[in-house]
Amino acid sequence: MSDLVFIGDVHLDRDDPALEDFLRFLHSLGATTSRVVLLGDLFNVWIGGAAMEQPHQRAVVQALAELRRGGVRVSYLEGNRDYRIGRHYTGTALDEASESHLIERHGGKSVYTTHGDLVNVRDRQYRAWRAVSRSAPVWALFGLLPVPRRLALVERLERRMRGTNLAQKRALPEALLREFGAARLREGHDAVVLGHFHVEREITIAAPGASGRLFVLPEWRASRRHLVLRETGELAFVDSARG
Repeated sequence: MSDLVFIGDVHLDRDDPALEDFLRFLHSLGATTSRVVLLGDLFNVWIGGAAMEQPHQRAVVQALAELRRGGVRVSYLEGNRDYRIGRHYTGTALDEASESHLIERHGGKSVYTTHGDLVNVRDRQYRAWRAVSRSAPVWALFGLLPVPRRLALVERLERRMRGTNLAQKRALPEALLREFGAARLREGHDAVVLGHFHVEREITIAAPGASGRLFVLPEWRASRRHLVLRETGELAFVDSARG
């Protein structure tokens, strides 16, 4: 059996009790999995580069590199808490990374994948923050700070982000998800997979020129569940402990 595995937001933090469980889960994938797609927000905040790595991040990076050495292809979709991951880890811990989307083909299916943070076009506060936080001037200033000050700034911003824009975070914009999914299905894909919203949901879409399913991945840290695409073409949520 050679599965394609999709893993949603893990949100690991330093001294996180979930770290060892996640490392064991990654290790277990080598026996049955040919490809892994991480749909972003692997950590509460992840800034690309060895200088910014903390011990819990380093442990996961090493586990991903070990998966690759065992022949598993590892792909990453940068989420709203990820910055410049692809340029620092492609070729070591990752085979590929994208800030927008990836298309996966397996078991006779074409699957469009994205983190999902831009699906809700009504969340103007977040979209403005995203544009500013990823801009060249901000990164130029950030790079001038000593590493300890950069780490302290990242932690402070992360704490603030947890308590902001809660109304948008709590609501699952199903109408917008259906609209987004239908557009991708019309492009010729069989399914759409995204994370970001932290709830497990399977939505059947039947619209003019668009027929298929959209899967919203649960937050792995809280659910211990992921999505699998089998060689037979079956797509299903499963418990990570059992696969």
